Amino acid sequence: MFDSAWSRVVRRVVLGDTARDDHGLSDMLTKLRSAGNWAFFHPGHDRLRDTFHERLCTYLKRGEAGSLAGEISRMPINEDTQPEHQVPQYLFAFDPAGMATFRALALLAAHPSHTERAQAEIAGNDLERAPTLDYLRACVLESLRLWPTTPMVLRQTTEETEWENGVMPAETSILMLAPYFHRDDRYLDDANRFDPDLWLQPGEAGNWPMIPFSGGTGICPGRRVVLLVTSHMLARLLKGREYQLNPPTRLLSSKPMPPLLNNYDLEFKIRAY
Repeated sequence: MFDSAWSRVVRRVVLGDTARDDHGLSDMLTKLRSAGNWAFFHPGHDRLRDTFHERLCTYLKRGEAGSLAGEISRMPINEDTQPEHQVPQYLFAFDPAGMATFRALALLAAHPSHTERAQAEIAGNDLERAPTLDYLRACVLESLRLWPTTPMVLRQTTEETEWENGVMPAETSILMLAPYFHRDDRYLDDANRFDPDLWLQPGEAGNWPMIPFSGGTGICPGRRVVLLVTSHMLARLLKGREYQLNPPTRLLSSKPMPPLLNNYDLEFKIRAY
């Protein structure tokens, strides 16, 4: 249910209201991505790819106001920009955002005191005016800190680096393990606890390394759009409803949060009020 609703939201945000129920477009993209994961071992789906791009271009030419496609239509286009080849990235880049939102909902369900703060923020804002929901954004960022959707980040050094045991030359490929930084108890007193207030401090959690949207020249350009959509999705889910994890012991606020959380088997009991 969540995945279906999330996909509709994403299509509306990226392509406009008329794409809301175009499940076929998302199905085609899923099939193309699945084949792409095999790289050169898969012959590809040339005809499907052409069909997908043709349908995608229909929405881009329409450029509905209020969507990313509408913003693209206002920008100068040349042979280098090729938005029809950029927008598929927009669409599937929202997948980890959906994972983070669903996990954030689980965290709030397991922490009633934080849910109360979230409900107070929702009640104090007119959601129709797209307010900046700082606390709910912090909850999403905490979800990404505890369970990063991209646990390993690949980078290349630009200069020599001196270590205890020698010198690492420039242009060395390195693999950074995000959870190592995200739960570093040398910098965080409660590194394994749910603590959205980390993100409400000046400078977003101080100076310790945190890469929910990567960083440097490779930082995610859509991070602000993602936080807008995820926080408002949470607000709509929480408004007028009480959530309980099924079973309630799945996440216990009295214990450290587990190192892994499978978002595909999260279940909730929901009570409307």
